[in-house]
Amino acid sequence: MPEYWFNYGVTEVSMEVPEEISQRKLDFKQSGIDEAIWHRLRSFAEEVLSEAGGGGIAILYDYVEEDLSLSILKHLIESFIEEEAGERITLLTTCWRLYQANRMEHLGRSLKKYGISIKAIDASKTEKTYFHGVEVSKQFLDASARIVITGSELHGLLESASIKEALILGGALNLEFGGDLGDSIKSAWEEIAGRLPFYAVTTVNEEIYFGEAEKVESEVSSVLRSKFVIPVEDAEIIIMGGGGHPRDSTLQNVLHLLGLLKDSVVEGGLIGIIAECKDGLGSDSFLESLLKGGGRGLERGLIELAKEVAEEKRVAFTTSLPKSILKDLLNIRGFDAPQELLTYSLRIYSRNARLLISDKPKIKPIRSRTPERS
Repeated sequence: MPEYWFNYGVTEVSMEVPEEISQRKLDFKQSGIDEAIWHRLRSFAEEVLSEAGGGGIAILYDYVEEDLSLSILKHLIESFIEEEAGERITLLTTCWRLYQANRMEHLGRSLKKYGISIKAIDASKTEKTYFHGVEVSKQFLDASARIVITGSELHGLLESASIKEALILGGALNLEFGGDLGDSIKSAWEEIAGRLPFYAVTTVNEEIYFGEAEKVESEVSSVLRSKFVIPVEDAEIIIMGGGGHPRDSTLQNVLHLLGLLKDSVVEGGLIGIIAECKDGLGSDSFLESLLKGGGRGLERGLIELAKEVAEEKRVAFTTSLPKSILKDLLNIRGFDAPQELLTYSLRIYSRNARLLISDKPKIKPIRSRTPERS
């Protein structure tokens, strides 16, 4: 009997699927790191130093989890220090994809683990100044050279979490969002990136892209669409892992996954997510929007996405959250274990159901639109 494992908080949970069930695990090819990249990044650091002259270098680092981006950050900082420019570095940090109550704590531990001793400054708490109608971090704006370092991946609400999101949602900018969140982000990016030159370094599945920010953003967007949007055959059920800690620490963190999965199963099909959410629902402002309505920006967009998907599909979570709260607020069924979620799914669709499984929240499966099976 096939057994599938999912990261769940700081541990793992498993699910066994009977062999007679039609099942497919959705994999993507894991890239290997090209070791020559570190030499090229050293040359890139020299280019940044030349751009800066004797002036300051501002690094905006967007943290999600301990991954390749931390190694890149350390490598670049060490390159600057070797060139006696360490005292000119300002390290601004953002963790916009994580729960705000403890995200800086995660970041601090990771920086220490990687031996990065430069003081990290929360970008959202820096002084802002107006630049072409947008409030921008003064420390980022006033630097002679600027770099954004982030990991890039698909996002179920924003389409991508990449360079422009790191800059605009991470606190380096103060932005009043209009009615459409995507349009607001696009507009702010065009205002800033077109007038304020900066570099970017980003990772996609262990591949590293770097250079002028606008060029890198365009290249990475194309890669995400071509490699991580996956056509799938018709299926009644999909079950995806939430990524484990810290990605699955709150409901707010993982709700965007519903956007990745909303077109993956047949009409009336079931979307299952395995996410511990041990820190609860999310931020106070997210909770207020969830309970009272209203709100704006990313938090409101996530709630609207969840409600929209729950109207069209069945949605179920394996989670530590109270099951009644999920059901009452978002019409989401809750279960204590993946096996219970699977049993519930097969009871609805029978053992003739077709099942898709993804143990990592990295892909967007899209139905091939084949005719419905009778």
